[in-house]
Amino acid sequence: MKLTDGEKRMLDGAEGPALARALDYVVQLGDAFGAERLTDVSYVHYPAEMSIYRGSVEELVEYAASGAKVAVPTTSSTLACDLDQWPRTGCPAALAGLQGRAVAAHRALGVLGTYTCTPQFLGFAPPRGAHIVSVESSAIIYFNSVLGARTNRGGFLTRYSAVCGKYPLMGYLLDGNRGGTHLFRCRLGAEDLRSPTDWSALGFHAGKFAGSEVPVFEGLPRPTHIDLLALGAALATSGSVTLFHAPPWTAEAGSVEAAFGGRIPKETRDVARADLDAAYDALTTIAPGEPVDFVSLGCPHLTLDGIRGIAEWLRGRAARVAEGVRLWCNTNRMTRAAAAWEGAVAAIEAAGGLVVSDSCPVESHMRLSTCREHGLAAPNVGAMVADSAKMARYVGDLIGCRTALAPRERCLEAAITGRFRGR
Repeated sequence: MKLTDGEKRMLDGAEGPALARALDYVVQLGDAFGAERLTDVSYVHYPAEMSIYRGSVEELVEYAASGAKVAVPTTSSTLACDLDQWPRTGCPAALAGLQGRAVAAHRALGVLGTYTCTPQFLGFAPPRGAHIVSVESSAIIYFNSVLGARTNRGGFLTRYSAVCGKYPLMGYLLDGNRGGTHLFRCRLGAEDLRSPTDWSALGFHAGKFAGSEVPVFEGLPRPTHIDLLALGAALATSGSVTLFHAPPWTAEAGSVEAAFGGRIPKETRDVARADLDAAYDALTTIAPGEPVDFVSLGCPHLTLDGIRGIAEWLRGRAARVAEGVRLWCNTNRMTRAAAAWEGAVAAIEAAGGLVVSDSCPVESHMRLSTCREHGLAAPNVGAMVADSAKMARYVGDLIGCRTALAPRERCLEAAITGRFRGR
């Protein structure tokens, strides 16, 4: 790898051991993938160490004590619990205490305490073409596709890019890797894509075929930013998609032809309503009429508008969550504060729901392995209804519960009746 004189000095320790160590890890990453040089990054979304991984927290605390500081604006992804109301969620005290140690270490490093999977909705929206480093699959695919910023799938080494401000010039940072590979011709109208959950089902269907490559969608009706968020999150769940194009709604290609850059698609598929229905069915193991004990909304995290809509739905029906059912509305602490100021949090909690900050069920103490470690019932959830393909897919594996994918209104109906009516 070719390093600049400044990078060589940093690597040799001229700017201190913390920067030298950080750059060394980044250089090793670039060497492993054959990158020719490094590039400056302008923003990092950091993998907040969750206390469900004890070793990760302990290593973080040790690293923060070294005096390292982030060099670029750095937001943080989700935690394993809501530290402001962990007893209400059933989180063990030991897990919350360990998570608190991680938060203190983040502050020492200079990491911003956003604790969300949607930093783009908190004002961290890098411009088209910006080189960034990010974790959290739904944020990564949104940055790449909807905003046109450039990032690969980050991992543990994201920390070191935040500290040295560098990343190898490789992968999706390069023009040649951003072209489409698979074409999905959508025979779908607005009546087929009526909710973000329908867009989530579309992404879950297409991700299975696109795998780790770049799908292109032709003929989609006009989406909202939440629709595109749901589509991307599901693409990154059934596949490991990092970038998609949906001309003209995404950032980089005004047409299908431009998305492929003159290349022939590896595969072309027509998508009809039946394919969305099949995705719903694949993620639903609860039969209509069966009881449920958990309803999860907000994967990725709810916006202020989303929380307000839930509150208005509950108020309008004078509804209350059924006995034995937990309703979690998942968001970040900044959005929760705004929703509390508006009165939406009070309305949801008056109905028996909970607005959870900084976490979500799949990242929480409810994981099977964590339940066993802390002596909790495993599985902790019997049957969960969710409005997100990502949530339904992962909780089935990690929490071990039966699942149902349904639009938000059907999820809320399940919360107040205690039964799943079907989608």
